[in-house]
Amino acid sequence: MRKRLQILITLLLPMLAAGQDQVRTVAGFAGEPGTLDGVAATARFNDPAGIAIGPDGTVFVADSRNHVIRAATLAGVVTTLAGEAGEIGSSDGVGSTARFNHPTGIAVRPNGSIVVSDTGNHTLRQITTNGSVTTLSGFAESADHVDGPAAAARFRSPLGLAHAPNGDLYIADCGNHVIRRLDGTGRVTTFAGRAEIWGMQDGTGTNATFNSPLGLAFDSQGNLFVSDANNFVIRKISSSAQVRLFAGDPGRDGIRDGADARFGKPAELVIDAHDNLYVADSLNHVVRRVRPDGFVSTVSGVIRASGVTDGLNGAARFFNPYGLAMTATGRLLVSDSYNQTLREITAPFTLAYLTGENQIVLTWNTVLGERYRVERASTLSPDQWVPLGEIQSATDLSTSFTNSLPVGDAAFLRVVRLP
Repeated sequence: MRKRLQILITLLLPMLAAGQDQVRTVAGFAGEPGTLDGVAATARFNDPAGIAIGPDGTVFVADSRNHVIRAATLAGVVTTLAGEAGEIGSSDGVGSTARFNHPTGIAVRPNGSIVVSDTGNHTLRQITTNGSVTTLSGFAESADHVDGPAAAARFRSPLGLAHAPNGDLYIADCGNHVIRRLDGTGRVTTFAGRAEIWGMQDGTGTNATFNSPLGLAFDSQGNLFVSDANNFVIRKISSSAQVRLFAGDPGRDGIRDGADARFGKPAELVIDAHDNLYVADSLNHVVRRVRPDGFVSTVSGVIRASGVTDGLNGAARFFNPYGLAMTATGRLLVSDSYNQTLREITAPFTLAYLTGENQIVLTWNTVLGERYRVERASTLSPDQWVPLGEIQSATDLSTSFTNSLPVGDAAFLRVVRLP
């Protein structure tokens, strides 16, 4: 009698039969906006927006309605890096003497300093590692579209930020419906889009049009991805400024996964080491993943079901997730804006398998340095899983495991990412 083999292909959590994701709250308390520094649930945020991670693992948060920039650790220790909570302004200065106006986007430079899109001031600000704030480009409260030297340039409600591999800074100039570039010489140019004209036209450079671009992220090939929020799509821009649709249905919001996916107001973006693109799909209250071939799946949360719950296997809920960042261990950080919290997602990885006459080969995406174990069970009972082979530490971006076919009328296999 031929043996029957069943494979579970998206498992990563120990002691689970059908693990999909795992979500925990790092800092903040759901539904309680505030200004407090503190640890974990004692800290308070007020509409946290863009997030970024520094070289030492520090998480920087644009705490938008508090008008400050916060710093946090993955253990949940939150402090205020710059600005004074509740105080709107545009002053440069050190620490609490500086002022912001609804800061939204944030990016970390290679030297550890950070750049902030000070959205309400229509400027870009820079913060050094000692908390010294200066205006990098634009002029406070002067909304316009002007290219040129950084001091002379003008923006209109800048949002998402991303650094190209060569160090140039790209800006989602949302109110102008364009993507701008601040290069190493200190000059601002329009990279793609037609200033002050919104639309959904593919093309090269200023021949293309956007509708309120928001999030930005570069892949390993130097392509720039844009969450074109009011078009409900993700656009892809080549290094030569060729703009094309990447995922979504232009002008039609929705909740569909797959090759013909729909989004509900996509916000910030981040890309992993395998060039998978993650999207904070804000109005759908979920985090989505777009493979390099454009196929979309929902990673965490339940579409159109807002909530505050942490948990496993699709139990977690979000409320207007906005900012995204990727930790060194491949976990996703999310600013869950309307919940006033910073969350962490351990997302499912991709597992492929091949079977021969007498053996099976499993291959899965990995995070360098993380540990994985293949397990087998004859039933889906949580206490039935037993190891197959040794624990494997990832030394590359993918790992394989070869074993003879499991014995028995039915067998289940899973790959576990160990803590």
